Amino acid sequence: MARLPYLKLEQMPERTQELLKKMVSPELNLYKIVAHAEDSIRHFIRMGSSLLTQNKLDDNLRELVILRVATLSNSHYEWIQHKRIAAGIGVPEEKIEGVRLGPENEAFNERERLVLQFTDEVVTRIKASQATFDAVSKYLDHREIVELILAIGYWSMVARLLESTEVELEDE
Repeated sequence: MARLPYLKLEQMPERTQELLKKMVSPELNLYKIVAHAEDSIRHFIRMGSSLLTQNKLDDNLRELVILRVATLSNSHYEWIQHKRIAAGIGVPEEKIEGVRLGPENEAFNERERLVLQFTDEVVTRIKASQATFDAVSKYLDHREIVELILAIGYWSMVARLLESTEVELEDE
């Protein structure tokens, strides 16, 4: 059971209700918890939406990164939600499952391996090493590197929120 009550749509401020009604999945328990921070939820959703839909970073790569963040953060909710998204956009099952084993898994090509290594370093040490940064820079341009770091940070924040409040999956 979640540590905070899930807000119902009708309990939220009107402008939050309007925002959620425009979303593909307004019923997510994540949003029902974030809605407690009524002045932040709009920015939270906009940032996530931006990273999902207005990015140059390859979508498959982004989902592998999110799944790696979920793995490193032990975030079951984030893993399940993004496993579905990854599968839906065509990420092969062997790569999805390979994320659990780490960057060195043979399912990954060199670019994926380096991006996942970069993710590991940023999640566990806050900063990627110069060698890893330089290696990733051979595959990603400046915009993609910034989007990568933003994605790692955003979904690390989401994982911490989910785990600290013990948000449950909608279908559990």
